[in-house]
Order: sequence, then C-alpha cells, then structure tokens
Amino acid sequence: MAKERSFYYEFLRPAVWTGINLFFRRVVIRNKHKLPADRAVVIVANHQNALLDPVVLCISSRRQLHWLTRADVFKHPLVNAILRKINMLPVYRERDRVSDIHDKNNEIFQQCYTRMKHNAVIGIFPEGTHRGKKQLVPLKKGLARLVIGAYQSGVRNLCIVPVGLDYESFYGPQKNLLVTYGDPIELDALLSDSETPQNKLHAEITQRVHKALTKLMIHIDSDDVHSEILALKPLLDKQHRRDDIGTKYDRFHALSQFLDSHPEHHHFLNHEVNAYRNSMHQLHLEEELYTDELPLWRWLAVPFGLPFAIVAALLLWPIQAFTERFVHTVIKDTLFRNSIRISFWTFITPLYVFLVWGILKLTGAPTMLQYFALTSPIAGLITLPWWRNWKLVKHYLKTYHLQRNASFSEWKKQRASVIDWIQSLSYNQPNV
Repeated sequence: MAKERSFYYEFLRPAVWTGINLFFRRVVIRNKHKLPADRAVVIVANHQNALLDPVVLCISSRRQLHWLTRADVFKHPLVNAILRKINMLPVYRERDRVSDIHDKNNEIFQQCYTRMKHNAVIGIFPEGTHRGKKQLVPLKKGLARLVIGAYQSGVRNLCIVPVGLDYESFYGPQKNLLVTYGDPIELDALLSDSETPQNKLHAEITQRVHKALTKLMIHIDSDDVHSEILALKPLLDKQHRRDDIGTKYDRFHALSQFLDSHPEHHHFLNHEVNAYRNSMHQLHLEEELYTDELPLWRWLAVPFGLPFAIVAALLLWPIQAFTERFVHTVIKDTLFRNSIRISFWTFITPLYVFLVWGILKLTGAPTMLQYFALTSPIAGLITLPWWRNWKLVKHYLKTYHLQRNASFSEWKKQRASVIDWIQSLSYNQPNV
C-alpha cells in the first residue's frame, strides 16, 4: 500500500507554518488554487534558498508533498528515519559517488510512481542545486525522467505545476516572501505519442518547465548586470509604495526581463546605477530605509515599544545569542542559516521559555517575574515591528546629519538620475 499521508507531516505543519510566518515579515501565496486537488502532480520550483524552499512549499499547499531530496542529508540513521516519516525521499547525484546510483534512483522513482498512482504530489527542484542568486540554472534530466517513467508505469492524468519563489532577502529575517503557483502543464497528450523519441521528449518537457518557471520568478540571465538590476527594486517600490507585494513583484519582474534582454541599457546599469550603489555603500546607507521625512507616529512608536523590547531582550537574548553563535560557527553554507534560525525559533525557543518559567517557579521567584517569563514571546512579537521602526528612525537621523556632506549630496543626485531613467523606460507594467 502506498504511503498517502504522513501523520508526522500533518502534526508538524502548524508549528512550521507559524515559524515561517513569524520569521518573514509577510508571506504572500498567489494562485494556490492552481494546484489540482485530486490528481497526481509533480511540483517544480526554482531552488535558491536551501532547506527553506521545500519547507515554504509544504506550508503553502494544503496537500501533502513528497519531496525528492539530495541523498547526502539521509546519511545519519536517525535523520534518515525522520525525513522518511515526513515524506522525504533521497535522490542520488553524480557528486555523491555511489557505485549503484542508477539502481538506487530507480528504486526511489518506483516509490514515486506508486505514490502518484494514489494521486500523490511529488516535489522536485529541477535545477538539482541551490544558490543565492535570482537566476534559473539549466535544468537537470531527472524531472523529465520522472514524468516519463511515471507515464510508462501507468500513471495517467499527470501534470506538472510550476511554482516561483521570490525572497526579498536570502539571508535576513523580517523580509517579504512571495510564492506564485503557475498554470498546470498537461502531459498526457505529449507522453502518449509513442513515436516521439525519448531525447525529444526530455527536451520538450525541460523546455516547457524552464519557460514556465522564468515567468514566475526573477530570472536575470546576464551576470554582468545582475546586481545592478536587483538594486533597482527598492527604488521602483518607493515609486509605487501603495501597491501590494504581488503588484510590486510583477512590475519589477517586467522591468528586470526588459533590461536583461536589452543590452543597450547595460552601459547605464554598469556605470550610473553602479555609481549610485557604490556611493550608497560608502555612506553606509540602505535604500529600503531611506526617506526624506518621517511621520510623527514613527517617532512616538520608539518610546511606546521600548518596554516590550527590554523585556524581550532580557528574557530571550540567551536563546537568540545561542542561535546566532550556532549558525555562524556550525553552519558553513550561509543559505542554510535561515532554515536553522526558523527551526530554533519554532521548536527550541518555546522549550527555553518553559524552562526559564519552571526554574523561576521552583525557586520561588515573584509571580510577576514568572508572568514576564511566560509572556516574553508576546513581547518578542511586539518587538519585531518595533525593531524595524527603530532602524528606520536611526537611518533617518543618520541622513539628517549627512545633509551638508558633499558625498551625500552627490549620492542624492545619482539617485534622482537613476529614478528618472527608470521612469523613462518603456516596459510592460502591470495594470493596477
């Protein structure tokens, strides 16, 4: 009997959903209705942020996902047992240097086919690797092999659903995350043609998926202007600050595709935009925090939220310090650090809070202090937007003191020039 649903997967989902939504400032999921509810599906997505990618996709869908995951993370017997309990399956790559790699992967694929016959959703990252760059690398053959093998084993009415993941930042907390589901790619008509050569089938499936994913993600093909194009998003968002996250993404997606495919604009990107970026870094400024004026309520929010920030700092600082020390000393790949932070925030912080409360209770500490310990997570939640506001106030004060600085004046001119240039470009903006 195929494993259709995992109890452990369902048990962990609410906690993981909470952790993701606390870690990110906002999580927006678009078009999740495009994931069919009662048929076999292969979900594919761009892979840019290590372990966060499959976790985000799992919490974005009501259906349980069965993930094909790099085999090296299954090496430890305990980890292997846990991952398999939550629908993870190992897939072996050439770099794993396994002697019987073909037979091992065939065995895993057979398990996928059995699950798909019970309408399971199989998840796979067709790039075969992750990296913190907004660029889709050439897709591996594993995806085409999976769907062709599924059809040959008797799976029918199978489709591929592409999903685009867009992280405002790959490394920092309290940033926005956008998940966009695309239209299903139907396969039966293509796979039923027995006269189509296998190599042509592989190429056709790969091409369709690649095209679908680049429509759902920020894909900047040119490495020469990759950073410069990304630097334009905060500026563009400032010009349309009232738009929602999805509309801002669509506008930047259109701009990035336009600039990537029009080399005549690359000179401006490499010189004027780069000069603007360099000046900003030299002045230690951040475009996301820059503003010419600050409303009164932001000033008032600083003293109002300060008591909560103090409580959160006093009680939660030890676990926060432990988490940061762990991710910086143990986790070498920086793209894995956020997934570890979320794990600690979600599962270890509550245990730590109850431990502190228990110690205070056993030692006869004042009731008020025990109460503060139990409510420290609430203070922490209130403190998250307070810290964002405090950073904004600090940045405003910095720019205020730079008003008579010649370098700052030059940067403002460069910034204005870049904004004027963006507004002069003719690209397909979304209708608002």
